[in-house]
Amino acid sequence: MSIPLRVLFVEDMEEDVILMVRELKRGGFEPTWKRVDTEPDMEAAMRDKWDIVISDYSMPMFSAVDALEMVKRQNDQIPFIIVSGAIGEQTAVEVMKAGAQDYFLKSSIARLPIAVERELRDALVRRKQRASSAALREMQARFYAFMNAAPMPAWIKDAELRYLYVNPAQSAFFGMTPSDMIGLSDFDLMSSGAAQNAQEHDRIVLENKREMHTQETIFDANHNPKIMDMVRFPIGSDGKSLAAGLAMDVTERVNSQKELEHAMERQKMLASRVIEVQERERQHLARGLHDDVGQSLTALKINLETIKKTGSLEGPSLQNGIDIVASVLSQVRSLSLDLRPPQLDNLGLIATLRSYVENKSNLANVKGWFESSPISVELHHDIENTCFRIVQEAVTNILRHAKAENIWVKVSQRQDQLNVSIRDDGKGFDIEKARSNAISGTSFGLLNMEERAVLVGGTMDIASAPGEGVEIVLQLPVTPVMRRV
Repeated sequence: MSIPLRVLFVEDMEEDVILMVRELKRGGFEPTWKRVDTEPDMEAAMRDKWDIVISDYSMPMFSAVDALEMVKRQNDQIPFIIVSGAIGEQTAVEVMKAGAQDYFLKSSIARLPIAVERELRDALVRRKQRASSAALREMQARFYAFMNAAPMPAWIKDAELRYLYVNPAQSAFFGMTPSDMIGLSDFDLMSSGAAQNAQEHDRIVLENKREMHTQETIFDANHNPKIMDMVRFPIGSDGKSLAAGLAMDVTERVNSQKELEHAMERQKMLASRVIEVQERERQHLARGLHDDVGQSLTALKINLETIKKTGSLEGPSLQNGIDIVASVLSQVRSLSLDLRPPQLDNLGLIATLRSYVENKSNLANVKGWFESSPISVELHHDIENTCFRIVQEAVTNILRHAKAENIWVKVSQRQDQLNVSIRDDGKGFDIEKARSNAISGTSFGLLNMEERAVLVGGTMDIASAPGEGVEIVLQLPVTPVMRRV
């Protein structure tokens, strides 16, 4: 079966072209051909697609060198063969250097099919190589574009665990450029402990030839500890195993998870404390009503029955009854004070707080400073009570533990929010330790105040450090979001 072949002949002698076409047919080709012998004709012919160009070396109006230059300029993938009546060795070397694939004399025209077959085969190989090179370049360009844009650090290390490649995110993490990091090891970038840990993981990956996931803490260029999720994996290059890896900064996520766990634990403790406080208050009220008020009323009933039987309003029974009523009133007043300070009803929140802060400060020989702005809304009695109790407990704690010289209490309103600041210049304390003590059940001071704020839908923030005093910032709604049960 003949092989189709599109041939462009650059030849001024049509007889020579016919001879070459005949030889190509004898060699198993079925040529479709065209002959040109001038530059304009060849330029027009090059608009078509050709498998090969066969050119005479010297023609009256054109030359093989000019034809070769035009072919290379428009499509350097087309094989170019020179067939000449006479050509010197030096000339042949020059045209081969210029890009011609082969040359031979017209007297050896029988070689033409073999030369064409070889050049077509070589041209196919060249096209495949060029396509492979282009694909490789495109793949490399995509790889670098992807890695340069990737927000997570990525790297490749050699068998000695020195960096062969890092993307910009990895180098920026250490405050360097990618070129600066090439050839460095982890010991040049990290603390010795972190570097040793990283290299141990790399060796495990190379030895086991499988990926490995870890979570490691590494200091960045600003000396901030970052918690990184690492995935390491082996890759092959020229028969050698290289250690590659990707990292993702999960510091915020891990810290948020810890904060969530802490909040859940705290919420659990708060819920337990709420139930405990409710039960304690109920027991206190029940005991007061049963043991004090109940027994007093029982005694009063006996006295009244005695008076009824005797029909006399004179004697010890009547006076005894009056004394019992006075005692009951005192007991009820005491129970009422435990539930809500009467000053709040008589004086209001601001006056009650001012009086309390000034009196407690004077008694403790401490300077008390109270500041307030007008409250333009009517506060719910639960909010007033909660605010007073928190300030009461905070001031009590300051006087008992802080060794402060000054106490500042400031109350203000912002829209539907009551803001209270309680500050001292005392010795301060470790907040995390205090919270741990509260969660473990050894100290309930902070927890009690936070519990009261949470129960009415408010918040309480505490800022302190040893030797720097304490500031408590309380924010309460003017109407409780959650009511006590």
